[in-house]
Amino acid sequence: MEPYNVKVITYPDLTRQYRVYYRDVVYKGYYREDRFKNPFNDKWTKTIKGDLHKHYEHTAEVSMKRTKSKVYNYARCNNWDWFVTLTFSPEKVNRYDYDECIKKLKPWLDNVRRASPGLSYLVVPEKHKDGAYHFHGLFSGLDDKQIVWTGKYVVKRIKGLGRSRFKRTDEKIYRFGSYRLGWMTATRVKEKDRVTSYITKYITKELCDSSFGRKRYWSSRNLLTPLEEVFHMDGTARFVLSDELGECSKFKKISTVQYGEMTQSVEIFDL
Repeated sequence: MEPYNVKVITYPDLTRQYRVYYRDVVYKGYYREDRFKNPFNDKWTKTIKGDLHKHYEHTAEVSMKRTKSKVYNYARCNNWDWFVTLTFSPEKVNRYDYDECIKKLKPWLDNVRRASPGLSYLVVPEKHKDGAYHFHGLFSGLDDKQIVWTGKYVVKRIKGLGRSRFKRTDEKIYRFGSYRLGWMTATRVKEKDRVTSYITKYITKELCDSSFGRKRYWSSRNLLTPLEEVFHMDGTARFVLSDELGECSKFKKISTVQYGEMTQSVEIFDL
């Protein structure tokens, strides 16, 4: 794929995100001076130069960003009913062992799916500062017979002058799927943008380092994905595009990422 510097992402609700890059980028990585086109097969090739450790750090960062992008797109493109948190009891699961947590969680997820044929889900792990794991998920299409109110309500912390206080809300806490590995909470999704942000932020560098070579999220096959289009525009055209998008976008930001000696900036516009 030829280098590009503008990406347009169209979501199922027909909203769009424009990404205007400062430098050219190529598929599966950033376009750099050490990339060249092989004259024999017309493909882009990269040679590794310099510090090998920095190369692996770059590879790990690209992998993390790719995972975050996948999770974000799945979360944003689909409608969700439930935000779920799943923890592990130390008597039943070694919650510091990533592989064991996955091994125990997978059968439960399969049981929920069998009981609700129309189920959609997206599940990601979160790693605590002490190294323990628990999981968060977005679900929809659950059979009503599976959903049980726990008799509890969400309690929120309210910050005030001098000290904070806790207040019980009217938001109910539910459970489903006979989860017995620890405790779970399921609350109704009220703002999709907020839960999209929540579920994406759990994909951290620490998590990716500890789960190297293993799955970092679980998703049902019926999830919608966005349409992505890429373009190559000269500097003048990109300037005009950024100026026009800045006037009509509902959200915009500039993100700067350092890859070794290369700085890549991208302007992001949501319409």
